[in-house]
Amino acid sequence: MGDDAARAQRLGATGAPFIVVDGTYGIPGAQDSDGLLDVLRTAWDASHPLTLTTDGDAPACGPDGCAVPARS
Repeated sequence: MGDDAARAQRLGATGAPFIVVDGTYGIPGAQDSDGLLDVLRTAWDASHPLTLTTDGDAPACGPDGCAVPARS
């Protein structure tokens, strides 16, 4: 069994289709687009956590989004 197949089996794959996202999340069977999008967002949020800051004039992300520096 190849590395990919062994990894998918550890994540719960029992047949095809089976999608592995970020080496951590396993999606068995056919899924609708909303279900796939939820897993992709979860994987992105887990690997790209936001850090809120209140440090002076530094650009920061808050409940209303992220500050974008003005172009010079």
